[in-house]
Order: sequence, then structure tokens, then C-alpha cells
Amino acid sequence: MTLTPAGWWATCGAAAVVGLTMVGCSSAPTPEAPARAAEVAVSGTPSDWQAAVCRDGAADASGTRHIVRGSSCVPADGDGVVHFDHFESAAAMDSVLSWTPSPHIAKTVVDGQPMAIWTPSGEASDLEPLDQFGFQVVSYRSTALQRGVGDTPATLPSGQVVDLAPNQFGYVVVQTAGGDTQCIVEAAFVGCQTSGTGWPQHADGSGPYHGVRINADGTGSYVDGNLGAAEPVTLSGQTYRALGWTIAVTPTGMRFTNDRTGRGAIVGTDRVQPF
Repeated sequence: MTLTPAGWWATCGAAAVVGLTMVGCSSAPTPEAPARAAEVAVSGTPSDWQAAVCRDGAADASGTRHIVRGSSCVPADGDGVVHFDHFESAAAMDSVLSWTPSPHIAKTVVDGQPMAIWTPSGEASDLEPLDQFGFQVVSYRSTALQRGVGDTPATLPSGQVVDLAPNQFGYVVVQTAGGDTQCIVEAAFVGCQTSGTGWPQHADGSGPYHGVRINADGTGSYVDGNLGAAEPVTLSGQTYRALGWTIAVTPTGMRFTNDRTGRGAIVGTDRVQPF
């Protein structure tokens, strides 16, 4: 299985935001437009933007995590979803959006809080009605993981397993004994960052990716970002379990196996090997 790049994080300092933080630094994603476009003046109001983008102007509560408030709607073409999410800070906004493999995003500031109008899996054309208000839409393309032919689900190890409880924000953070790789564990995915330089290079030549997302089915993406200041658990030679994942330390890196699917990846500083 091989990986592919997405907008996410690079290793550098970050401010704590709901336990998970992210700021862009040394490495850039592979966007169709600049990943962090300068803030531009836009016209209209959130109601105007929603009326322009949404089919029939109807919207429901947003399901995005770690937002102050938000709504979601079906775009005019009837396919996909568009979120209108307000965040506590720019770092909080980036930390959430960076985990999405291929989002299309328009950003602004409303009442002093950053707002993202974005579609996680739709088309850039879903946001084209925002052009009339002066928005710039940023589109990210991810570099994806693909399992090798003939790969089969892994067998979970037997014997004693140490259960890791989630923190107050609902996830677990682990790291290697040397601290060169840290990972956040959630039920749906594992996200890791490394200080190493052995992962694939950005297409624009700006350097290697430092982050990777691994989904429960063993798919995933290389990404840019920073896990932030959440306190990690340092792993030793034991086997661990957290939020439906079994975690083990191997000579080539931390091995994450989803308990339901048997899929996952071994994450090391030199390479990421999905299975």
C-alpha cells in the first residue's frame, strides 16, 4: 500500500486548541491555489453566502467537530455537502480542515472569528457562487495510500494488552520512546507526524511530508500539519489498545491495527507501510 499527499501539517510550534492544534510551517501542501491564501475582503453576509451556495437555501446543523457554531447544506447541484463553520481561532480551523484528504475551502472572518465555507468531498464548482462576493477558493489534492496486491487483514496479537483511555477531548496521543514520531488515535483514523525526512516529497519540491492519516480500512493520505501540545503516552515494548485500535512497537515503527477491519499501517520515520 502506498500513500498520497493532502493538506495537513509540518513539525513546528503550535498553540493548544481543544487539545489538538495545528499551524503550517516548513512544508507546504499540494494545493491548486496557495494553501494559506492571504485574507481578502469579501462582501455580503453568511445568510447571503448560504443562499447563493445551498439548494433552496436550506441548511441543517453542522456535524464538524471542535467548532463554535456551524451549519451544513446540500449544494445547488444536489450532490455532496457544504459546511459553514465558525472556529475559535485560525489554528483550530486549520487543525480540523487539515485532516480532510481533499477539501475545497473558502475562508473569511465573521465577528472576529475565522469562518470556513468548505466541502469535504464535493467539487470546487460547489463553491463557485462565492466568487461574486470576492472569496478565494483553495483546493487541496491528497497523495493516497494504497495497499499492495495480495495484502490480507492482520491477525490481532494475543496476550496481555494495556488499555489506553482517551483524554478529555476524546482521543489518545502516543509517541515512540525516542519522541521522533507522535500519533493521535481516534475511532475513525490515526494521524501521525514525524521529525524524520524519509517520507515522500511534496510535488512542488518544498520538502518531505511530515504527517500521515491512516483510516480504519487501511487507506490514508500524507498530510501537512502539527499535532500540537496534547500530552502523549510514550510506548514501550507492550501491546496497547485505544478506541478500537491495537498498537504495538516494532523495529520499523509503531504498528496500528484496526480491531474491526484488521487493516492499518506501520508508521516509521523512514516509511509508512499500510496493510
